[in-house]
Amino acid sequence: ARQSGTRKMSTRLGPLALGRSATVAARQSGTRAIRYGIRSSAMAKSSTSYQKLADELREIDSLQGISSILSWDELVVMKPKSAESRAAQKSALASVLHQRMTSKALGDLIASAEREVDALDAFEKASVRDARRQYDRKIKLPAELAKTEARLGSEGYQAWAKAKESGDYAVFKPFLESIVRLRQEEAAAVAPDEMSYDFQIDKFERGMTAPRLKEIFDELKPGLVDLIKEVSTATPLEIHHHLRGAEGGATFDPEVQASLCEDVMRKLGFDGILSRSLHPFTGGTAQDVRITTRYDPSDFISGVAGLVHETGHALYEENRPCGPQLGLPVSSALSMGIHESMSLLFERMVGQSEEFWEYFQPLVEEKFEHMKGVPASAYYDAINQVKSSNLIRVDADELTYPLHIVIRFELEQGLFDGTITCDDLPERWNELYEKYLGLKVPNDKEGVLQDVHWGSLAFGYFPSYSLGAMYACQFFAEAERAIPRLRGQIREGNFEPLRAWLTENIHSKGSLYPSADELCEAVTGKKLDPKIYLEFLREKYRKLYKIQ
Repeated sequence: ARQSGTRKMSTRLGPLALGRSATVAARQSGTRAIRYGIRSSAMAKSSTSYQKLADELREIDSLQGISSILSWDELVVMKPKSAESRAAQKSALASVLHQRMTSKALGDLIASAEREVDALDAFEKASVRDARRQYDRKIKLPAELAKTEARLGSEGYQAWAKAKESGDYAVFKPFLESIVRLRQEEAAAVAPDEMSYDFQIDKFERGMTAPRLKEIFDELKPGLVDLIKEVSTATPLEIHHHLRGAEGGATFDPEVQASLCEDVMRKLGFDGILSRSLHPFTGGTAQDVRITTRYDPSDFISGVAGLVHETGHALYEENRPCGPQLGLPVSSALSMGIHESMSLLFERMVGQSEEFWEYFQPLVEEKFEHMKGVPASAYYDAINQVKSSNLIRVDADELTYPLHIVIRFELEQGLFDGTITCDDLPERWNELYEKYLGLKVPNDKEGVLQDVHWGSLAFGYFPSYSLGAMYACQFFAEAERAIPRLRGQIREGNFEPLRAWLTENIHSKGSLYPSADELCEAVTGKKLDPKIYLEFLREKYRKLYKIQ
C-alpha cells in the first residue's frame, strides 16, 4: 500500500509492486499489447522454459494480490475484533509465498530461462533479469538474519513508538544500533561487493547509489537554501479566511467532500474504488486498484490533494504492462521514486497549478455554498503557501520538503559509513536542521524521533520521496513539449492527452529499464537533472511571492 510522501506513514513500507491477478482477459493481449510494443503469443513464440517460469511467477503474483486485498480490507473496512484472525491469515499466506519464492524449483526455472534468454524479447528478458535479482536476494539471506529481522521489525517499532511518546531517544537508541548492524550484516551476506548503504537504497531505488544521490542533492541543496531564504523574507501570502483550516472557522461536510473527490477522480481518468482511511493510500491489484483519502471538516483542500496524489499512483498501477506481461516482474513498478513521480506529477504539476484551480473552482462553488465568490487564485495561494518554520517532514510544503529528505539522507549515509554514531545522531540531526532550514529543534520528539522508518527497519527509503518530485518535474516538462496546449487543456478539465502520454512513455514500460535514470533518459533525453526541478521551483515561488 502506498500513501502520500508528504503524509504520515503507516503501511507504506510494503513491497514496491502491488500484486496482480493472473487472469488475463483475451482482449488485453491484442491491441494494447501491440500499442505498448509487447509481442503477444500470436506474434512470437517464447521458449518453453520461459513460459514455465512465467506461469510460476504469475501464480506467485496472484498470491501477492490476495495479500494486497487483505491489507486494503484491514485498513479500510475490517472491524478491530477481526485483527487476530486476519493476522493469522496473512501469516499463513506469507509462509506460502516465502516457500514459493525461495524454492529450488523456482531457481531451476530461472536458470533454464536464462539459458534461452537470447530468444526472448526485451520485456521477457527484463522479467527473467528481475526474477533472478529477487530470487538471489531472498535465498542469500541467512536464516539467522531473517529471524533477527522479524524480531527487530516488531521490537524496533515498539521501542520507537514508546520513545516518541515519551520524547526519550535513549529508549530507542539500543534498538537503532541493532537495526543498523542488522542492515550492514544483511548487505555483507547478500551483496558483499556493494557498499552497505547502496544495498539499502537499491531496495527502493533500483540502480541508485549513495554517490549518485550525493551528486543530485549537492546540486539541489544550495539553490534550495537560498530560495527558501528569499521566500522567508518576502511579504507573506494573504490566505482567504475560508482556506485557513481550523483557524478560519469554515466547515466542509465530509460527505460533500467525498462527492467532490469522486467527481475529480473520474475526471482525472480513474474509475476504481475510492474509500476513506486514516491516511491516504493505494492498494489492490492491477485489475482492481483501490485508493483512499481522508476528509478534514475544516480543510477540504487536504482531501482533494490526497485524492489527486493517490489517483496518480492508481493510474500507474492499472496501466503498467498488461497482456502476456501481466503478473510478471516487468509489469512491476520500476522503483519507489518512479511510483512517487507519477503521484506527485498529478498532485503538484497538475493539482497545485493555477490552471487546475481555474477549472476546479466552479465545481467547489457547486458543492459548497459559502465558497461562492472565492477566486481560483485564493485556492492556488492556499495550496502553495510556504511554511518555512515547520519542523515536521510530513507537514512540510513543496519548497522546504526536499531539505527534510537531504538531512535524513546525510544522516543515514553517516550511520552506514561510520562518520555518525547512534550516540551523536540527535545532535547531528539538530545541527543539520539549523544549517539547512534555519530551525532550532526543541526536543527529540519533534526531531530525530519524528519518523517511523528507522524503527521499521527502512533505511534508504527517504530519498525516493524527493527523487519522485524531481522525476515528476522533468517528465512534465517533456510532456509540455510533446502535447500542444497542455496547460490550456488542464484549465479546460481535459486530462486525457496527459494520461495517454504518461501511459505510452512511462506506465507501459513497467520495469523494462534496469534503473530510473535509464527510463528518464529514454523519456526526456537525459538522466535525472536536479537543475530542471530547481528552476521550476525558482520560477514558481518567485512569481507567487512577487520576488524580483
